[in-house]
Amino acid sequence: MRAATIGLKLVATLGALALSTLVASAQVDASKLPAAKTAADRFVALAKDSEKTGNAPRESDPAVARLLDAVFDSRDVQNPTTITFAQLGPLSERMITGVKVGVIYMLAGTGVTDLTQMANDPKADEKVNLNVIKFAPEMGRFFDFQMRIQGAVVDGTLTHLATAKPEELARPNVQSGLANIRQGSARAVAGAIETLAVNGLTEEWRQARMPAISAMAPRLAKFLQADQKAELKQLATACADVMEDAQVKKALQDFAATIGG
Repeated sequence: MRAATIGLKLVATLGALALSTLVASAQVDASKLPAAKTAADRFVALAKDSEKTGNAPRESDPAVARLLDAVFDSRDVQNPTTITFAQLGPLSERMITGVKVGVIYMLAGTGVTDLTQMANDPKADEKVNLNVIKFAPEMGRFFDFQMRIQGAVVDGTLTHLATAKPEELARPNVQSGLANIRQGSARAVAGAIETLAVNGLTEEWRQARMPAISAMAPRLAKFLQADQKAELKQLATACADVMEDAQVKKALQDFAATIGG
């Protein structure tokens, strides 16, 4: 399942950008990254052996809810006017931290602790799909977090593209970095859309995911290459066709129309 591996692929994409050479400004709340890392470490300790038992920590436990609040906190990056290219490094670290927690839910009861270990498992898709359903509240928060952080990444990149000098943009490492960010953005949104089609999720869960997914459409319409936009349009249209809920269907159709220009 593409959605099952999207978080790990995105981490690899962002990590390859070597953004640590950039200095983060103060507009992104600097305190959220260390708080997220501390919470994630505590969550991992609580989730020990969940890959064997299938019992990952649930947000219904107030202590776990507080940890998830810290890991998936994206309140400081929801205003697109406050994100700069210089903040992509810390944002990518927060994405990595969030994926660290999301993967625990994906792999609960699978017997493995790394998504790459499921590459040759013919039932990998089924196992992860079942975990998305089993841990729907927590996975919903994870997908929303991914969309919001990825949206901030795109915002920061678009800001930089609007102000950068042509000679800077022509550098091979900058072109490679932009290609990686585009690929990561497209993959992240594709994974979220594909997850909507997993049988067993409620219509309410799907409806709750759409605001974060829909918010990506105008950003990606400005940022992605034509072939990437065409693929996402096709995917959103196909997913809309199989949706029974009118609200979700319309939101996906609107996404397709926006991304397709």
